[in-house]
Amino acid sequence: MYRIRSCPICDSADSDSLPAIVAPFVSYYAVGVPPVRCSLLECRRCSFRFFDTRLTADETDRLYAGYRGDAYFRERHRHEWWYSRKINDDIGRNPQEIESRKQAVEAFLRKHVDWEAVETVLDYGGDRGQFIPESLGKKKYVFEISAAVPVEGVTRIASAAGLGAGGFDFIMLCHVLEHCSDPCATLRAFKELGRGAESLYYIEVPYERFDLTFAGRGALYERYLGALTRFRLALQVVDFYSTVLRTRWNLIPPFGLIKCHEHLNYFNEKSLALLLQNNGFDIVACTAVALRPRSPLKTKVLQAVARRRLE
Repeated sequence: MYRIRSCPICDSADSDSLPAIVAPFVSYYAVGVPPVRCSLLECRRCSFRFFDTRLTADETDRLYAGYRGDAYFRERHRHEWWYSRKINDDIGRNPQEIESRKQAVEAFLRKHVDWEAVETVLDYGGDRGQFIPESLGKKKYVFEISAAVPVEGVTRIASAAGLGAGGFDFIMLCHVLEHCSDPCATLRAFKELGRGAESLYYIEVPYERFDLTFAGRGALYERYLGALTRFRLALQVVDFYSTVLRTRWNLIPPFGLIKCHEHLNYFNEKSLALLLQNNGFDIVACTAVALRPRSPLKTKVLQAVARRRLE
């Protein structure tokens, strides 16, 4: 792990800071150390939220190489008993979730993409390629290091070398940037995969802007967090309480816990647009959309279509 103090998007060091901890699961599984203290920062210039603690390339590989496999599940369930086998196996595989996300992707893209002009589609970091609309493109590929078996009609590319010189008509980057220690570096690599000005890029990230009104602050809360990291059972109880209120009511509760887990970055429209613009993209469209609106988990995502800016 390493620490940053300036915003990864705009490089400003002017941020508000809240005390947090690195999730025990991430600490033990990816890094090999007990949970440590960290901070959630919100940039005052671009409103980007991010944890100051980041994972090295080796730690990232350990976390995602066997993503949601047996070893991953056992270790995560050991620290987060509410993370069940069903939750683990449903993420990215639940038919209703897949259909809901694919419908949202296609509805957005149909407004901005010439469907018939797309020959080749690449989902970069796209698990099994299950979120590529079936009618988009004649050849579909997914770049994925986790050994996930692609869905029918999608060809897996398992290494960066296999991407070759790029040249894809349409490139997707869905639910990847929130995990990246260096989102700018990921975008620079992503940008090189197109054919030039003709290619279009689709970027999707979770819209997670939980309410921080009741989040703990000050020296007393700092001592409280320090005590939690020393008592595993107490930490698990507070973690569960915080997770329920964050996912159901979109807030960090009193005496709750901000946890640096797999998501290191939290975007809104302003920060996502600025990230794309600062890394050589011209934005065609950017919007927020709610998924599964009748579910108690009111999932929202940010969607953007962009072109590579030719210098």
